[in-house]
Amino acid sequence: MINRKKTTLEQIASAAGVSLSTVDRVMNRRGGVSPVKEARVLEWASKLNVDRVLFRGYLRALRVAILLQSPKNPFYKGLRNAFADLGAEMAEMRINGVMHYHNPGNIRATIKQVETIAASHDALIVVCPNDPELADALKRVSGQLPILTLATDIPASGRLAYVGPDNRQMGRAAGELMGRFLGERGGEVVVVLGMHNMIGHEERERGFRAVLRERFPTCIWAATLESSENQQRAGDVVRQVLLENPRICGIYNTSSGNSNIVATLQSLGRKAQLITHELTPERRLLLLEGSLAAIIDQNPREEARRALALLARHFNRSDEFSLHDNITPFNLFIRENCPAEASQS
Repeated sequence: MINRKKTTLEQIASAAGVSLSTVDRVMNRRGGVSPVKEARVLEWASKLNVDRVLFRGYLRALRVAILLQSPKNPFYKGLRNAFADLGAEMAEMRINGVMHYHNPGNIRATIKQVETIAASHDALIVVCPNDPELADALKRVSGQLPILTLATDIPASGRLAYVGPDNRQMGRAAGELMGRFLGERGGEVVVVLGMHNMIGHEERERGFRAVLRERFPTCIWAATLESSENQQRAGDVVRQVLLENPRICGIYNTSSGNSNIVATLQSLGRKAQLITHELTPERRLLLLEGSLAAIIDQNPREEARRALALLARHFNRSDEFSLHDNITPFNLFIRENCPAEASQS
């Protein structure tokens, strides 16, 4: 039995191009082996038909940093909860998620966070604005650890993959709904972005406006507003545009602040078809009462699951997903198919 085990370890070491002591360190969790070499050892252990599940138990735990905005925002609260729930499921992969929060309005501080994280973690999952300086910082550290962008992309970040929905397609779905809701009579509509430099928000706007141009010529885009991901500001900018333009009859809010927008409409005695994203408990109630016309939900739990699974595959700890499985599905909810409970509570 001992000789057979030694023979197997020697075969793995030879095939992986590492020393027998490196394989032994991986097997016995003695440390001092880089994640890259660990992944190579696992890859060849699998090719040589070593039981990967048993072998996995000998690996050191990988520290995966998850960099999000504050969970005060319902979407990020949903992501945080999803990663926390998935922690136990990923335990057999020896992957530990570590939450970090950043202020999207302070890019310099976020860059420092990224640099600190790179020095003490094995991988990084980010939901951040597409800022050129931040992208450069991420690209610099991408040689040290794999990076995944989540929910909104940063193409020049050197990332391993983007994981999340097709935001342009979600915007097109919103445009299709708005056009049908307003009907042949049409009217003027506004788009409320969270932040212009969140690529996901911009892609939603482009998809939305493209569908209106292509299929609904009586639905006229009037303005694009920015809430800076601030719920109070969302209500304020909508109030201003409603006071200036009595013809507004549709609002597409790509981010937070829906309750403030609803309160603004009610205070002004105005009605508008309001379409937004993310099925939170509060938005579910707004949908049921008719204050929201539709919600496009991107399923943060599935995004978190695929991100962790792709990293597990990258480090040769799983075969569940490939980099081609990075785009996640989304759902459309109106009052009649609203779930009994919101998934992001």
